Amino acid sequence: MKFLFLSFCLFIILLGENVSAQKHKPSPVGGYNDIDADTENIKQLALFSLDSITQQTMSKRSLGLIRVLSAKSQVVAGINYKIKLLVCEKDSTKGKDIVMDHNNCRSCDVTIWEQSWLNNKNVTKVACSRPAELNSFSSVAVTKRDIHENLNLGGRINLSINDKKVQDIVDYALISIDKEEGSNKPHVLSKILNVSKQIVSGIIYNIELEVCENSTGEINKKTCRICNIKVWEQAWENNKNTLKFNCYKPNKTNIDASNSKTFTAKKNINDDRLQLKTDFENFIMVHNKMYSNLEEKNRRFRIFAANMKKVKLLQAHEQGSAIYGATQFADLTKNEFKKKYLGLNPSLSSKKTLPMAVIPQSASIPNEFDWRDHNVVTPVKNQGACGSCWAFSAIANIEGQYALKSKTLLSLSEQELIDCDNLDNGCGGGLMTQAFEAIENLGGLETESDYPYEGHADRKGCQLKKPEVKVSISKAVNVSTDEEDIAKFLVKHGPLSVGVNANAMQFYMGGVSHPIHALCSPKSLDHGVAIVGYGVHRTKYTHKNLPYWLIKNSWGPGWGEKGYYLLYRGDGSCGVNQMVSSAIIE
Repeated sequence: MKFLFLSFCLFIILLGENVSAQKHKPSPVGGYNDIDADTENIKQLALFSLDSITQQTMSKRSLGLIRVLSAKSQVVAGINYKIKLLVCEKDSTKGKDIVMDHNNCRSCDVTIWEQSWLNNKNVTKVACSRPAELNSFSSVAVTKRDIHENLNLGGRINLSINDKKVQDIVDYALISIDKEEGSNKPHVLSKILNVSKQIVSGIIYNIELEVCENSTGEINKKTCRICNIKVWEQAWENNKNTLKFNCYKPNKTNIDASNSKTFTAKKNINDDRLQLKTDFENFIMVHNKMYSNLEEKNRRFRIFAANMKKVKLLQAHEQGSAIYGATQFADLTKNEFKKKYLGLNPSLSSKKTLPMAVIPQSASIPNEFDWRDHNVVTPVKNQGACGSCWAFSAIANIEGQYALKSKTLLSLSEQELIDCDNLDNGCGGGLMTQAFEAIENLGGLETESDYPYEGHADRKGCQLKKPEVKVSISKAVNVSTDEEDIAKFLVKHGPLSVGVNANAMQFYMGGVSHPIHALCSPKSLDHGVAIVGYGVHRTKYTHKNLPYWLIKNSWGPGWGEKGYYLLYRGDGSCGVNQMVSSAIIE
């Protein structure tokens, strides 16, 4: 009997799997099957791939997803997705609306490997082209909805209250109201006042409703309240959560006037804390943060709240056009951030005194200059949680020097410096001038592909293979602290290694950063970066001219201005002129 029972259970399971297979038609292992391109999961994968597309195409402007043209999947120890996208550069110079640059659109074939159970996905291949049919948009019907929904990532999009999806989200919100209020009387919808959505690692719905208690089958207007609710949905995982919940009566007449100030103050404190919690949950979603337990999450929230005070201080005293906010580093203390993501150590003193560079005085220089336009700058790299910024700064400089000398751009190995440079301390910090000296001692550098980056010191020690060395340097020089001289040397000799104070960079999201010296001391250098150009930004409304340095950072293309930092040029902001050096290849 037991055997018969087990056999029956197995039959039911197999039957269920067969029915499911008929419904969903999964792709066979090893083969690609066409799948629906118009799903939330595919769109999120497409948005995830935009940074990789930006790197591959060396685009200087943000890319917007216009449409997913087709999609296929393949089951191989996870799922391989092949998706074809239409992407365009955003042109933000034409008024307040986001506008596509029709002349800079591409068709991109992207392969993404996903292991959803490990919350792991990687872009494994990108190939972009500009087929002839994209030169004319008459054959590619791009609607206003395409532009507003796809190019406005993170911005609010107003929705029709008659949309079926809106009705579903409102129904879910009403259930949340009943649960949160703990009332025995069910709530009914009186009217939908406003609904909008934001595309942020899923979709956040912002809902404003008028709801009333319904105990007798009729709506009692005296019990009606206005409720503001945020609902976050990841449709591909069939997952919805209420992030923010706040209800109030439209006309509050029962507040004692003598206590109104106290009431308002308490309400503001509660509202601020509720907003902080909402912002923290959004931060977790956007940056895919995972904490080991509730205690750790609460600790990170306290750090986040303290950092948001720093953000307000930076923003209140900002002299440029920079925006500061909750970057991927917003849940780190100052010491954690410095240890993991910086690494410049000025206390190290090189035994070798570098000569001063000869500045070309007679040469006239342009008002703006960008070495990325001359194929001497590699795509933005990511040092990860390793204090190796000094290595990335030195390598960016040498990559530019070699490209100018040989007319060939090579991506060189930072890991070689971390493993083999005995003058510096690997992920524990270092100095660019010492890195130059170490490279001379080592005999040169291997390429990134021959000696790939690992983000930690190799326990086996230095793996340098002398026959694989591709680039060697002759010497190194210190450059002037005069910013006009720095610009002259940059234009003639290529990208430069520099040290900066990264206090404002922890929260930098874009624009020309110009913090007051009290918030970004020129004497406290803690991060190595590379200057690859300079320019002038004219503010839209105040018409101020903001000269800036174009700085290549090493925190990946998802940070700042696609991996770059625009720092005010002319007054030594954040010490950008205090530690400028360059290798020389003769």
